[in-house]
Amino acid sequence: MSKAKTILSTLIVICLLPLLGSAQSLSGDWRGNINIMGQKLHIITHFQKNDSSYSGTIDIPQQGAKGLGLQNISRTETDSISFGFPAGPGYASFAGIFKSDSVISGTFSQNGRQFSFELHRYDKKEEEQAKAEQQKDLPYHHKDLIIKNDSIDIGGTLTWPKNNKPEQLVIMMSGSGAQDRDETLRPLSDFKPFAVLADSLTTSNIATFRYDDRGVGQSTGSFGNTTLQMLASDVEAIIKYLTKRPKHNFKKIILLGHSQGGIVGGRVAAKNKKVDKLILMASPSLTLDKILQYQLKQNFIQNGFEEAKVEPALSAFQKALEAIHNENNVKAAKKHYEKKIGEMFRSLPNQNKPQIANFDSAASAQGKGLLQAFTNPQMQSLLFYDPTNDLKKLDIPVLALFGGKDVQVLAGKNKPPIKAALESAGVPYRIEVFEQANHLFQKADTGLPQEYGTLPNQFLDKFTSTIIEWINKSGGEAANHKK
Repeated sequence: MSKAKTILSTLIVICLLPLLGSAQSLSGDWRGNINIMGQKLHIITHFQKNDSSYSGTIDIPQQGAKGLGLQNISRTETDSISFGFPAGPGYASFAGIFKSDSVISGTFSQNGRQFSFELHRYDKKEEEQAKAEQQKDLPYHHKDLIIKNDSIDIGGTLTWPKNNKPEQLVIMMSGSGAQDRDETLRPLSDFKPFAVLADSLTTSNIATFRYDDRGVGQSTGSFGNTTLQMLASDVEAIIKYLTKRPKHNFKKIILLGHSQGGIVGGRVAAKNKKVDKLILMASPSLTLDKILQYQLKQNFIQNGFEEAKVEPALSAFQKALEAIHNENNVKAAKKHYEKKIGEMFRSLPNQNKPQIANFDSAASAQGKGLLQAFTNPQMQSLLFYDPTNDLKKLDIPVLALFGGKDVQVLAGKNKPPIKAALESAGVPYRIEVFEQANHLFQKADTGLPQEYGTLPNQFLDKFTSTIIEWINKSGGEAANHKK
């Protein structure tokens, strides 16, 4: 897959609809990702053999899509597989080969754009049984709960020590994308950050609750249509339910947000009087448009574009985001963006130019992708939201943690605004940068997402102990907040 082709996909992660295949026997359940400039669009497919043909469906949790019908499913004797389905931006197709009985890799294509893709076979029933067996041996109590938030079901897991009733409860909020309660990274790796963290906290006499995002697992609703306000209201419903649960007596509520979850946590903590402490794990302090600007610039430069050619396209991108957000002159802004991105594509070194068949159609696809990516309710609510405004309103202790090798939420850019906001609030705070950590707080070499699956399924040394120590030592400060 060429770098030039990869670049074309950067802005359309959310609007893309991927496809899947299966192994020597195609029948069964598969899950995987489309790989887009270090970003992962997760998909799940289900195939069934019907006499001499196959039928199948695809789920795309990040878009709230489930059970979309697959078409033209072909399985050849040479271990090749292909299939497709009609999607908003154009017909989506997948062509791949079986690398083994349980892995398929290939190329996803849509509107002339191509992305690498990999699927892994999994057994849904076996995983559920293994999880149940594992939970039987846990040295603490655990209970799966369904919490109501109006018409929405929120499915999650509550854990607490067996020998006593802890006063402190940590509620965990996951990062961007449709995540399950464990923040499961499959098929990238078997690492489940929230499950590991819940285990460490509970064995240290701190109760935890982690939950599925809307549209994932036991939670209902559509994730793509979930605004920031809705995400916050889910946390409010969880707090209300768990603080009234007769069996427990949680006196201190601690919100822990990873990445985008930190934005949600800050919003809730600024308003809810029952929140006593806030923990931010690799949480951004910049508005999303600024983060996107930086990420796009780095991606384009790393893939051979000159900075002078990139800047006009980024400026047009920013204006298009503002037009979409304000619903003002969107068509004109889209057209201007397509013009500038087309000029940037044409500036590619000669050896890369043949990889783009038609610059005009490529630029047009970018414009269409831009609209589809940033007009959904969740993106609209987050695009220009400034998390530091909530942090300035806090009067509770805050722990902010960053990874020195995090390439998604850069410590150098996000630490200063958080520090300034907490100084303005006048609250007790601690900011810690783990220099060897990536976005998931694993000990990393490069910090790139592609590396996650090659690393041990654990946090780096002193990460969980830092959180536990801070929770226990900041108790007095939290109890005296002014709310």
